[in-house]
Amino acid sequence: MSDRTREMETDSGAQAREWTELALHCAATARQRISEGSERVKEYVTREPARALGIALGVGVLIGWLIKRR
Repeated sequence: MSDRTREMETDSGAQAREWTELALHCAATARQRISEGSERVKEYVTREPARALGIALGVGVLIGWLIKRR
């Protein structure tokens, strides 16, 4: 292989590692935010069970209506 080809392989390997690290960081951040959101929903349902049930019913009806239209 020529020196240029080896240099390109090295650059692409480093870039792949960089993208992998970035993807892992984004996945960890997403997991943390989803966990926090889940805890907030649980707290809200505990504090306001009737309102949470009404919201769930409304969202279910809306989704059902949208699916039925197709």
